[in-house]
Amino acid sequence: MKRLAIAPHRLYFFLGALAALILFVWWWRQVVSQTMAVPLHALVMPLGIFPLFILGFTFTAGPRWLSVESADHYFLLHGGTYFCGLLLVLVAAGLGWYPLRTSGFVLMLAAWLAVTWRWGDLIRRSKALDKKHPVSILIAMLGGMLALLAAVFWSAGDTDAWQVAREFSFFGFLLPVFLTVCHRMLPFFSSNVLKPYVAWRPYWLLGVWLGGCWLLILAGITGWRYLEAFSASVLSLSFVLTSWRWGIFRSLQNRMLAMLHLSFAWLAVVFGLQAAGALGVAVGSASVHALGLGFMGTMLVAFVSRVSYGHSGRPLQVSNSLWMVYLGLHLAAMLRIVASLLVIPSLLTVSATVWLLLITIWIAMMLPVYLKARADGQPG
Repeated sequence: MKRLAIAPHRLYFFLGALAALILFVWWWRQVVSQTMAVPLHALVMPLGIFPLFILGFTFTAGPRWLSVESADHYFLLHGGTYFCGLLLVLVAAGLGWYPLRTSGFVLMLAAWLAVTWRWGDLIRRSKALDKKHPVSILIAMLGGMLALLAAVFWSAGDTDAWQVAREFSFFGFLLPVFLTVCHRMLPFFSSNVLKPYVAWRPYWLLGVWLGGCWLLILAGITGWRYLEAFSASVLSLSFVLTSWRWGIFRSLQNRMLAMLHLSFAWLAVVFGLQAAGALGVAVGSASVHALGLGFMGTMLVAFVSRVSYGHSGRPLQVSNSLWMVYLGLHLAAMLRIVASLLVIPSLLTVSATVWLLLITIWIAMMLPVYLKARADGQPG
């Protein structure tokens, strides 16, 4: 276990994997027993699963982006605090101790404030000429702070804060982080594998994506459905264009690269569904599950697998087992979306079961990586 203290990504990824497993087991039990705490589920899943993984990537790749030294002596405290806050939320919710549940959200918020401050300090110290991607992530992390703050107010009894927490969780925090990382890294990874390849990542494109996210927040809080439909439609079309320009079909030559591109392709579906829902088509929760499971869930597996292998000195190769797990997660996400579109409750149980089984297999594949020394003998 002492190896978790060697590098930030080891601890953050390890705790993130445990958090994902705990949360999916928690939700699967509720689905099977048909006692679903949907409002809590809608907040604790995005705010519980993804942030720890985001920190693992940010404090591993980020200092290189900024060309600064990052002697991180606090990641054990910050990661442990966030994880313990999440556990407190789940335990307190199960017991019906709502003041204690609020305390759990407060712990998560306190940890997030600390890591946001640290990231901002790295940006301040950096002499790098181009800080657009790091600053974009900092703004998204501030959005995460607002999401957690709203979750605290909701847990304390302010029912109106739930919508604010939900909108900021997805469109003010998680999606901007994912989009910023994809904008920087997918063309870079593609250029390393595909020859010849012209990397295309104009900053105006990232600006359109981030601007669309903030318009969706405004539309979600105010209920302006036509603004939501317009923003989602523009985003959907932009993602179709980007997938084509980034070479989604060529990426199929390499499994590790294909995993990133196939996950990114979900975004066109996500916002097509959201636009349809905003215009009155009955899509239920299909768009949010396409976002949370189809895009974010599968992209998490793709990115974390790549980073974990690369930073453990292992070959960047996708085994048949990992490939089957990854494709299976796409199928599970599709089942969940069909369950919403066609209103088939039994498919919800099937999807939750398949997802839990596959994510458990993936976590079992990843956890030993963080507990073992690098395969190439290098430090880190």
